[in-house]
Amino acid sequence: MNNYFIVVRDNHRDKITLAKKICKSIKSKGGNSDFAVLGDTFTIPEGTECVLAIGGDGTMIRASEKCFGMDIPILGINFGHMGYLCDLDKDTVFSALDRLFEDDYAIENRMMLSGFITPTEKDSDRLPALNDVIIRSPEEQHVARLSVYVNDQYLFTYDCDGIIISTPTGSTAYNLSAHGPIVNPETSLILLTPINPHTLNSRSIVLDSEDVVSVKMIPKSRESSDKVLITFDGRHRKYLKEDEKLIVSKAKEEAKMVMLSEENFLERIRNKMQA
Repeated sequence: MNNYFIVVRDNHRDKITLAKKICKSIKSKGGNSDFAVLGDTFTIPEGTECVLAIGGDGTMIRASEKCFGMDIPILGINFGHMGYLCDLDKDTVFSALDRLFEDDYAIENRMMLSGFITPTEKDSDRLPALNDVIIRSPEEQHVARLSVYVNDQYLFTYDCDGIIISTPTGSTAYNLSAHGPIVNPETSLILLTPINPHTLNSRSIVLDSEDVVSVKMIPKSRESSDKVLITFDGRHRKYLKEDEKLIVSKAKEEAKMVMLSEENFLERIRNKMQA
C-alpha cells in the first residue's frame, strides 16, 4: 500500500497533530497521504488504498460509511476507550506503517446491514449500518410495541424500549449493553435483541444472514406515540409510522478491516473486557 487517506474524528489538537505526523511519515516513505475531519465535507480521493481512522469505534463506523461500496480497507487508530474495532493506537501506528508498505497485513471482511422504510422509500434508498439498526420510542420513558417478521413470517410482538438489529461487528456495541451475545465479527449472521422487554421470555435471537427482518409499529393506545425512531449506526434518524414497515437485510457490500495484531478473537475479547 502506498496511497492513504486519514479520517480524524474531530478537531482535537492531539488528533490533528497525530494525523499530520502520519502524513509526514507516509510521504517520507514515498507514499501519498492527506487527511480530513469528520463533519467536514470531503470525498475519499480516487486511488486510495487504505483509510486510517483516528478516534474510536465511532470513527471507524463513520469511516466505513464513507467507504461503503468503494472496496477500500480501513485501519483504526484508537483514541477512545474500548476500541473494539481499532487495531492500533498512537504508540504503535508508526511501526505499523512499515508493515503496510510491505503489504504485511490481513484483511477481515465484515458483514453490513442495510435498510429502508416501505412504502415511502424504495430499495435504492437503503442506508448502510456496520454495527446496528435501532428502533425505539422517540420519547423517554415510553414503551414501544413492535411486531417483528422474519422472511414475512410473524415472529413476535415486543412491548419494549426498542429493538436492536445487529451485525456480528455490532455485537460488542449497544447489543452488548442490552445483554445480547458477543459474536465473532468474521461470522455472517443477524442478531435481534430487544431493549428492556416487558416480558420474561424475550431474549436475543440469532438469525441467518440471508434472513430479511421486518418491523412494524403498533400503537398501544390513542395517547401513545404514532411513530418510532430508527437510527442506522446512531445516525440517519428516520421515523416509522403505523402504516409503514422497516425492512432490514444483509447488505451486498462488506466493510474491509486491516488487521495487524496477532490477537485472535478470543484474546481480543478477553483483553478488552479486562481493560
